[in-house]
Amino acid sequence: MAERPWGFESPLAHTVWRIFTGLLTQGVFMARRRRRPGDRTVSQKSSGASRSREPRSGKRRERMLPPWLTMLGSLLLLILAFAFIFFVARGCVATQEATQVRKYVTNSDSLLSESSNAGNNDLQGVLANAGGDPANLDVDALAQAASQTERNYRQALEYDEVPPEFEDAQPYLVSALGIRASATGDLADAASSETGNFGEAVSVAVEDYRLSDSIVRNHYLPESQAALEKAGQQGDQSYLDEPEPFMDYEQLGFDTSAASAGVRDDPNARHGIQIKGVEVAGEQLSPGEDVVLTGSAEPVFAVTVVNGGEVVEAGVPVEVVMDTAAERQAHSATIPQMEPNGAVSVEVSGFRPGELEESAEVSVKAGPVEYEENQRNNVLAGTVTFGI
Repeated sequence: MAERPWGFESPLAHTVWRIFTGLLTQGVFMARRRRRPGDRTVSQKSSGASRSREPRSGKRRERMLPPWLTMLGSLLLLILAFAFIFFVARGCVATQEATQVRKYVTNSDSLLSESSNAGNNDLQGVLANAGGDPANLDVDALAQAASQTERNYRQALEYDEVPPEFEDAQPYLVSALGIRASATGDLADAASSETGNFGEAVSVAVEDYRLSDSIVRNHYLPESQAALEKAGQQGDQSYLDEPEPFMDYEQLGFDTSAASAGVRDDPNARHGIQIKGVEVAGEQLSPGEDVVLTGSAEPVFAVTVVNGGEVVEAGVPVEVVMDTAAERQAHSATIPQMEPNGAVSVEVSGFRPGELEESAEVSVKAGPVEYEENQRNNVLAGTVTFGI
């Protein structure tokens, strides 16, 4: 028997190869017909390798998404990412602002509580035991009380995280604590001197303490409540409970608070203050006019305020705002007390000059005081030009 050839020379191998290539050619032809039903004259002169690859590449093209759909999906994903970042950042900023407001309110409440404790616990005992006689004074305890009030004042003065909503309330807090620190320091000085005027110093100090109580009660607390409403944090008003008076004045024999407070707090009495005049570096600033500063002249403002009401006004704020190209500057001062029909001048300084030949808008505001109805004359505006 002759040996049967195998491999590619075998008739069986040739038969299998013809069957495989025939099926492959028929598959390519059917695939092309499915993709292009109108083309019935497809050329079959391509090589077997190229025909074997076309059906697979065709299937891959059929499974790919259209380019416009891919681009639309990417754009939507980008929009969602930016929206997520925006809302998260906005929430973080709102939380930070709310935390800053709460921190300021609690810090101010703590300062007022410490100040009241220094007066009611420390100073009250020293003065009550002395009975107005310097020989019976505990000089060391009085000095400690003076140091505590000075620390409270410095902390309020140097606090640099005041929220924008509390810019009108902060000067009242500083003024009240400053009056207490100054009055207690004067008491300590009078106690260590030999002039024998300690009794008079006590009388003056007690009136100053009452004035500070009035500033806190009639100005700081209302402004702080309005600031919390503006910030949308009315829930934090629990920290604004009216603190105790600095001292129990009835125990010292200087109880005139009822009469004086009754007049000041009378809403039926006429209340009203106005700006009488403003000078900048000695030059008169009229409404809508311009003052040119030359040479070494500094933007220091002398503001004269008149009390046109029927009652004594306490803790009248005066604020000067100057807008330069570089920044907006605001400084304030407080008039401790104004008698009816009296005029008081106060100096407001600390402004940085603008650029050469620059004109800065200036706004000066006094008050308002409680129960004041006409506030149109509380403001004066003009410009200041920085010349050579």
